[in-house]
Amino acid sequence: MRFLFLFIVLLFGEMSFAQETSKIKLTDYIREIQIWEKEENHMTLSFWIPKSYWKIALEDSPQVPKETVDQLITTFENYIFVCGLDLEINLDATMSFTDEATLRNSMSIEDTDGNIYLPLTNEQISVDALQMAEAMKPMFTQMLGQMGAGMHFYFFEIKDDNNNNIIDEYQEGNFTIKHSSKEFEYTLPLVALLPSKKCPVDNAEMKGNWKYCPFHGKSL
Repeated sequence: MRFLFLFIVLLFGEMSFAQETSKIKLTDYIREIQIWEKEENHMTLSFWIPKSYWKIALEDSPQVPKETVDQLITTFENYIFVCGLDLEINLDATMSFTDEATLRNSMSIEDTDGNIYLPLTNEQISVDALQMAEAMKPMFTQMLGQMGAGMHFYFFEIKDDNNNNIIDEYQEGNFTIKHSSKEFEYTLPLVALLPSKKCPVDNAEMKGNWKYCPFHGKSL
């Protein structure tokens, strides 16, 4: 259970991890995969957890054995793993949550070609993946209280004819997670995973997905 505790801490912490010659800032990474929709007292969350998360957040941690990181990657690599939350903040500051079954009935993913995918049933998910997801639930409740208790996990399988994942955080594309009458659009690759660029005029650091310097108009 120790790695699950670290998972929760790192999800909401601010740390940097080395990847080749660039650095990935975990808060920037989380900001791209965790999308909120807020309307007055109503809040809806789409939290996509890509397989790269485990390596980025845990690989260099002295508290987590490499074998544990490898196990996490292997367990989740065949799935698109999504956490969903839909809540209403009441006048007395309590929260009302959409239950798992209702959220599941509204949950889907649309790929770049308009194909729609529904969550897998428990019978379609490996025992290891189900057990890890179940183990995460009480940890979310313990760390986040009412909000953690209202979070629900869903697995999708979205592959091409060669059995490769269509949704890849390192490859160009886009997809949309839908639930609770909301749409959450993800654009790939994730910017946090890209090495930064330099402006040819003043050598200022630019985001990895920018094609031109916004200040000088020069190609990057």
